[in-house]
Amino acid sequence: MQFFIDIILSILPYIKTIFLAIIPLGFIIFIHELGHFYAAKRCGIKVHTFSLGFGPKLVGFQRGETEYKISLLPFGGYVQMEGENPNEQTGAEGEFASASVADRAFVVAAGPVVNLVFGILVYWLIFATGVNSDSARLIGGLTGQTLGKKEPIQVGWMADNGAGVKGGLMPGDTILSVNGDPVSHWTMFHTRILTSADRELEIVVERNGVRQALFVTPEAVSSVRGDMGVIKVSAKDQSVVRHIKDGSLAAQAGVQVDDLIESINGEPVYNVPYFGYGVWHPSADWSAEKRKGLYQRINENEQSVTLGIRRGDESLTLEMPVHWNVVASVEEGSIAQSAGIQDGDMLVTLNGETIDNATLYSQLHMMANDPIAIGFIRDGNLREVTVTGETRVSGIDAPLFGLTWQTFLSGMQFGAKTPPLPEYGILSGLGKGVEATWLTVTTVGRTLRQLVGGEVSPKHLAGPIGIANATSRMFERVGLSSVLFFIGFISINLCIVNLLPIPIADGGQLLFFAVEKIRGKPMPRRAQEIVQQVSIVLLIALFLYITWFDGMSLIHDLRN
Repeated sequence: MQFFIDIILSILPYIKTIFLAIIPLGFIIFIHELGHFYAAKRCGIKVHTFSLGFGPKLVGFQRGETEYKISLLPFGGYVQMEGENPNEQTGAEGEFASASVADRAFVVAAGPVVNLVFGILVYWLIFATGVNSDSARLIGGLTGQTLGKKEPIQVGWMADNGAGVKGGLMPGDTILSVNGDPVSHWTMFHTRILTSADRELEIVVERNGVRQALFVTPEAVSSVRGDMGVIKVSAKDQSVVRHIKDGSLAAQAGVQVDDLIESINGEPVYNVPYFGYGVWHPSADWSAEKRKGLYQRINENEQSVTLGIRRGDESLTLEMPVHWNVVASVEEGSIAQSAGIQDGDMLVTLNGETIDNATLYSQLHMMANDPIAIGFIRDGNLREVTVTGETRVSGIDAPLFGLTWQTFLSGMQFGAKTPPLPEYGILSGLGKGVEATWLTVTTVGRTLRQLVGGEVSPKHLAGPIGIANATSRMFERVGLSSVLFFIGFISINLCIVNLLPIPIADGGQLLFFAVEKIRGKPMPRRAQEIVQQVSIVLLIALFLYITWFDGMSLIHDLRN
């Protein structure tokens, strides 16, 4: 019995987040159908049913000629109008088919238009009320729009055996286009690589002021959604000094907060020098090896580390002795916290021996089943506590004892330079919202073109389950403005997809109306039925195909 109770308790957080995801998605569908409903009523068309969701009715009520209900399956909804299906048409007044072509087009277009307007309003709200760093990253990832000062899309560290190196890419290259499509944001480049496993791509770069075309074939890496393309290349970061300890060696050498780090010991810096917990984790990726290599090169001469610094328009070279500070970060309610370790404590000894940052991770794992004495400095005082009780089996990625750490080089910590976020007023926020909407439309349009051209597989698309899963993760990891932006993005996507010339979609209906206007009479009823039946079968097949990969991805996320 306890086993089943544990299972139920473990899935309760996921039920909560999925429920939170369904609410905004259900609202997007609701306003879409509300657009159809409102337009139909305005045009004098009888509406039999207004349903949020599909399948068996859960709750509902009748008002006038219309039944309003909520159905079992929350992903979708519909408005059932009289005479909407070809085999139900009698020519009577109030039927959908009896309305003029203009009225029918108005009813069909109203749903997507409402989604588009809602997306614009959401974007406007976000820009007008203030964009935070999470929102800026999300906006850039979804629309390819960089907020603030425009930065070049440059290559950072590269794996020595990666497809990027084999294709001729070099650190510092500026990415201009992929297969002729301009690249305005790193996420656009990453997505194109991800969806192009084993396919040669023409990547145009600028190197030392000269443009050149390179041909790179992303390596295929297996995943729950099939093969994904990987070239083992990171985006270049501008690294700055994020924090300096008072009186440290770096402070004595003249280093200042916000100094731009251009080189270390004469070696150009392409990514943030980070040497903390994640670098030494066994599951760390190839970029961790790059950081380990830099760590070792710094330690080759402990007497001096040389920094090439940019401070405004001034270039500086500063030297200082090498000294490492290992600073603790503890999880809430963890064993380490219960033992008395706090965020910011400087870890100095492990069972009486001086801590070595490079071996600390492996030492903790070797000693995990035994009491461990950890010495640390807090407020200038040396303290020691004993941690014990870690019984976790091997293979779990969560940190032992709930303890991780950051590493300071000679008293300074590095971070990525982030451009200042712009502020918008009511009018400028509206303009920015319209611009972001247009960029969303062009981004989705480009993806659809790549789908039709076979450059992107449908397995990379997300259906209702995938969208709900992504929305739930948004609620967990980012702020409300980011969640709202994602919802606006999905609403605009729904508008575009519904306007595609697919017979079962709103766009297909508008296409039929255009043909009817040109011919002067409707398409034959039998032809409409055949087209709709074939479209339904194809759409269901695509839905099941996408849902399969969505489900596999969800299971993978739950397991991890």
